[in-house]
Amino acid sequence: MKSRLLRVFCLALAVLLSVSCLTSLRRAKSYYAAGQARARSARTEEAVACWKKALDESVRACRRNPSAQSFTVQGLALASLGRWREAEGAFLQAFALGFGEGEAWASDSALTGLAASFEDLGLEAPALRVYGQIVDRSDFEPALMLAAERRTNLVLARAAELEPGERDRTLAALLKTLDRLIDRHFACGLFHYLHAQVDGHLGDDRRAYEEAVMARELGLPAEKIGRDNDNQLVYCYGRLLAALAPAERAALAAVQARWAAKWGWRDDRTPAWKKE
Repeated sequence: MKSRLLRVFCLALAVLLSVSCLTSLRRAKSYYAAGQARARSARTEEAVACWKKALDESVRACRRNPSAQSFTVQGLALASLGRWREAEGAFLQAFALGFGEGEAWASDSALTGLAASFEDLGLEAPALRVYGQIVDRSDFEPALMLAAERRTNLVLARAAELEPGERDRTLAALLKTLDRLIDRHFACGLFHYLHAQVDGHLGDDRRAYEEAVMARELGLPAEKIGRDNDNQLVYCYGRLLAALAPAERAALAAVQARWAAKWGWRDDRTPAWKKE
């Protein structure tokens, strides 16, 4: 009887611990997602508070029942808090535990987070290789977006130090990658924003303007990126106006005036967020 009761007790305890761990992991995911949402709205202090809660819950989940998912969420929270060395350790632990079937999202998130930790620790070459892997094969959009943005920024920074011919070839290859991303995920405004940035570096003002308009219409993942896109749009619009013949200039100005009215801008070159 005692033996049977002991077995029942152990089973009940295991179930309780499993439920507790699952609850902690769910809470960790929820807090992390809430932090990301607040970060996109530039509510930095609130975002940090959410990420700290996500870290606390993920640590509990890892302690009670270590899993690739729990260490992935822990790594993401640490990375968001700028604790890159610890984040790297969490992501490596996630890979050591292994991802199960249906956990491709967690694997891609951990891989992208690991690349971000490499980059922020000064290991840009391996970071670029990992970002490239995610960009080429992942369909998990959050990981794909982060990898594409970070990879584009790294390539643009490196291209600025190259000779003109090599620079143009590097940027042309980058555009092909972004074209493929847009073909796969046309409704993702971030990819159009990144395309506009590269177009601008190549001096293709028309394409940069069009892609920036598309990015604004589709929506962007953060207020800072949205403002940067608006600045790019206005800059390219001004350059196009200066270069076009009078009839084409009038047509473009009319188009931009309609966009500006739709977006609630004060005029064709002044977004609503800009101070007087």
